[in-house]
Amino acid sequence: MRPMNAAPGIAAVLFDLDGTLLDTAPDLVFALNTTLAEAGLPPCAAAAVKPYISGGARAMLGHALGRPVATAGEPLLQRMLDLYQTHLADRTGLFEGMDTVLAELDARGLPWGIVTNKRRRFTDPLAAALRLTARTACIVSGDTTAECKPHPLPLLEASRRLGQAPERCVYIGDAAKDMEAGRRAGMTTLVAWYGYIAVDDDPLGWGADGHIHRPLDLLAWLDGGTQP
Repeated sequence: MRPMNAAPGIAAVLFDLDGTLLDTAPDLVFALNTTLAEAGLPPCAAAAVKPYISGGARAMLGHALGRPVATAGEPLLQRMLDLYQTHLADRTGLFEGMDTVLAELDARGLPWGIVTNKRRRFTDPLAAALRLTARTACIVSGDTTAECKPHPLPLLEASRRLGQAPERCVYIGDAAKDMEAGRRAGMTTLVAWYGYIAVDDDPLGWGADGHIHRPLDLLAWLDGGTQP
């Protein structure tokens, strides 16, 4: 028997972390700009950096420097990561409406999990700080499996931990690689339009099964099995 009020066939919900479940940009941008300031470099506006968050700290720093982070930039990258680890939950929180979504998933008996390319060094303490560890059914980080998204292995590992076939899972993310990973894993995929998407990105071309414009739209999708 499928969970009460779930979209037909959906028995579990999986979220990307940065830009989908959590608004992590404030702490990531703080770590970046503090690193730049210490190096005597100008800061970056949050809006300009957000689209690079999906690519990780290296992509963010590379954007700020205007070039890929080569050997000479490694000390800056390590400083940024150390700063972020110290301040990763200072300003970060669930996106507006997401706490209601998670509470409703719990009430409906729909297990939910996290699949992110963020390493456990950051994912585990962040989840603990926001009191998500005990609530979520699984956390698959960027170094949990031998591959990262867009490879499907992390999502397949999550479905294994949930005890659900991939086709009974829906994965929500805000990047093309999220949709690719979900599709390759055989899952239903939804684009989180409220996430860290660049103005020149084309989410409609990512091959997703649906789109949500705010976290609460997920509940409507689960009720009807269609995008709002």
